[in-house]
Amino acid sequence: MNFVSMAYAIRTGPVRNQLLCLAVFLLVVALCPLVMNDYWLRLMIFVFVNIGLASSWNLIGGFGGYASFGHGVFFGIGAFAGAVGMVRYGLPLPVVMMIGGVLAAALAALFVPVFKQKGLYFALSTLAVMLVFETVLQRWTFTRGLRSHDLGWTLAPSLPLEGFFYLFLGLLGLIVGSIIVVVRSKIGYALHAIRKDEVLASSIGVRTTTYKAIAFMISAAWPGVLGAAFAPFLAYVSVQSVFDVSITLNMILITIFGGAGTVIGPIIGGIALSVIDQIAWGNFLEYHRLIYGALIVAITTLHPGGLASVFWAWVERRRAAAKPVPRPSAHVRA
Repeated sequence: MNFVSMAYAIRTGPVRNQLLCLAVFLLVVALCPLVMNDYWLRLMIFVFVNIGLASSWNLIGGFGGYASFGHGVFFGIGAFAGAVGMVRYGLPLPVVMMIGGVLAAALAALFVPVFKQKGLYFALSTLAVMLVFETVLQRWTFTRGLRSHDLGWTLAPSLPLEGFFYLFLGLLGLIVGSIIVVVRSKIGYALHAIRKDEVLASSIGVRTTTYKAIAFMISAAWPGVLGAAFAPFLAYVSVQSVFDVSITLNMILITIFGGAGTVIGPIIGGIALSVIDQIAWGNFLEYHRLIYGALIVAITTLHPGGLASVFWAWVERRRAAAKPVPRPSAHVRA
């Protein structure tokens, strides 16, 4: 079996094929600490976090068609849960990670009334919620720090750098694996129907609000877990550092650049944008943002389906070229 046939089999095959491919990918990446220095390990951790956040956003924004502009609030809530839990109450990292995920999912459950809105109105509503929580956490002395004049939380690293590398790699595997399972489940099929035509899906018996709420809670829980795990790695947690609107924009940008509504899209987008960013920073410092932005505009304009659509189009062309051309029967005249 060649590469093209293998890629097609993984895409169209059962869930276990995709999970097996994911496991092999994770095992290969797990060898990176053997050949990388601390700089590249830190960069890889940021790549893992960005891909995990983008994959989470992709569930509701890509597969469901509901673009959330305030998804960074769940990452920020998780980060503050981790900081407050570890510093104020001395809780271990696994516990605050679970608390961060639960709080983020609970907050997402409050968005159910917002699902009556669509398109730009839904996007602006989620952005408004993020701004509200940013203001509240910045003003509330309980979440600002141990002392009334503090503006953030200082945390001691709870793991060595290699430990954080494997922690975020494991979380990335869990996130992508859960997305694979959800997309191939009843929830995924319902989201596909909602994205295509929500009115038609509702008319044939799909409980659109229920499935949107479930998908939104799943897509919110993982950023909460990542935020709680990221707090001790970041070492200093403040509203400015974890509620920055650029966190949400990165989720959207990575997903669209790689391919929204596909499992592999955020992975390709996260890796590709990180490579482009490093090359631009290292060789064209003054024109870094210009090159970065121009490439994003070029890809999204020429290939609206992202890099994933380019890859799968190439696979389809190779499969078509590999098919044998049928010969005319002997009784057919030339």
